[in-house]
Amino acid sequence: MAQEPKSHPGSSGDPREPEAPSGPTGVMIVDDEAPICSMVAEILSSSGYAVWEANSGTRALEVWAAHRHEIGLILLDVVMPGMDGLTLLSALRRQKTNADIVLVSGRLDEDTRWLASESGCHYLPKPFEVSDLVRLTRDLLGPATPPASR
Repeated sequence: MAQEPKSHPGSSGDPREPEAPSGPTGVMIVDDEAPICSMVAEILSSSGYAVWEANSGTRALEVWAAHRHEIGLILLDVVMPGMDGLTLLSALRRQKTNADIVLVSGRLDEDTRWLASESGCHYLPKPFEVSDLVRLTRDLLGPATPPASR
């Protein structure tokens, strides 16, 4: 079950009026499958979001350290070799991240779904529709900031 998206301060509530981003609007994609990482990066980049990719939990921590003030959303694959997504989630929480985290997996079982809910994460089951990915990103971050105003 997906959690309700956060409301953004200053929103008039008019669904036709885009909300101004209230914090970092970059996205970090963490997935050990390069084709998935590239596809998601292309979709979100073409939607106007700044995107960073990491193919492992270790690399994700490096990217996070370098760009933590720019990243407002982390799309985190649950099943990865080495440091899995749940271990990375724990490491990010220890670093007091304020970024929204979405657990993404084709094998999201009830225990993981419960953990996502209890840890304040959202989840997106694989396979997902492009429109669901873009909608969830926009719901959590607000509309993308045009490149000229970043």
